[in-house]
Amino acid sequence: MNFLRCTFILISLLGLSACSQPDQATVDVQIDHKQLNLQNSAGDTSAFSSYLELKVYSDVSLATHKAQELDAKLSAFLYSTTEDTLADAQNAWRSAYDAYLSALIYSRLPINDPSEWLKKGISQQQTLLLIDSWPIEGGYIDYVDGYPFSGIVNDLALPLTADSLISQHGFADPSYVSLGFHALEFMLWGEDGQRSPKDFLAKDNTASAVINDDILKEDSKTLAVNERHDLVQNHHRRRQYVQLVSDQLQKNLQRLQSRWEPSNGYYASVLQRSEPEQVLRASFIATQNLISDELLNKRLNGNSSAFSNTSWADISAIINGIRLLYLPEQSSEHDGGGLQRLLHDNKHAVIEEWQHLFEAIDTSIVQWQQADAEDKVSRQQCRQHLIELLSLLKRTAGMLNIKMPAID
Repeated sequence: MNFLRCTFILISLLGLSACSQPDQATVDVQIDHKQLNLQNSAGDTSAFSSYLELKVYSDVSLATHKAQELDAKLSAFLYSTTEDTLADAQNAWRSAYDAYLSALIYSRLPINDPSEWLKKGISQQQTLLLIDSWPIEGGYIDYVDGYPFSGIVNDLALPLTADSLISQHGFADPSYVSLGFHALEFMLWGEDGQRSPKDFLAKDNTASAVINDDILKEDSKTLAVNERHDLVQNHHRRRQYVQLVSDQLQKNLQRLQSRWEPSNGYYASVLQRSEPEQVLRASFIATQNLISDELLNKRLNGNSSAFSNTSWADISAIINGIRLLYLPEQSSEHDGGGLQRLLHDNKHAVIEEWQHLFEAIDTSIVQWQQADAEDKVSRQQCRQHLIELLSLLKRTAGMLNIKMPAID
């Protein structure tokens, strides 16, 4: 594969500002009020809707904050490139990605973006692709085994700017990823999880490495690990690339955060204009789609965080977001929501079912963590518990007289 790029298309930098917004937009679900017959329904569904509005902004804001903390750790690492500062940056990456994934459920709420956002490339789906595209081809970004001069970092014909990285993202193939969490993951862990901090030293290229690239590719296969490291070049571009990707990650998360801002954010205003019953049903449908599409059909069939070998943590973070939506912690400032305010008859028995099932999922994820990344037994156990969670979600919806769509 030829990883070097010599051509690219410049497009406008994605802005945080939106455009004119439909005044009457609501969550895109239809409610049959003859079917929805909750005891004290107005108070219960209103409490859930209010809880959701506050929680989504809190969670998305936390994700943005964690990305800022990651940026600070990356700056500290580039200032002092040591094993310790690299480990700090890696831990900050994991923390930031966990926070993002915990808020992922809200991206499944059926809210239609204004058409202008799609034209400008700043719709929610387009923004999510800039934040969390995977799997990725590491060699599209930087050197990999046998290709010491591959990727954007080593393509001196490609200017390192925000515009050029945006134009390179998904260029020709979805795995050609230049932005987002997993681009940073590859930069922090490298192809084999053994990234050396020396790759980011602020030093110029060495003249001895400027040799025929075809010969270099062949010879690099027979060199010892420490000798291969001597071939690593373009340190300044590597540092610049990490800074640019981190900056774009923050901007894209800030875009989502601004849309959920309670006083004037577009998504927040859509929820506020929607009937509480619409918000409730939309939440159940969003949860069903997240479990079915994102977890069962996608993440359990691949390795979303392959370079850090922490794909199990991705599942855990998404599940935690679902858990706190329906079973908020009692110490939470938003603990007035969740199933407690929705269920009446057999409330405690159903909530115990939810709790026990989340515990079973946690146990299967711990077993996955302790086993090999490709361990089929642990993945299958997790898959089975998630299928059970889908069933419990649908049964709970039935108790609330919420009609759920069939899963494709």
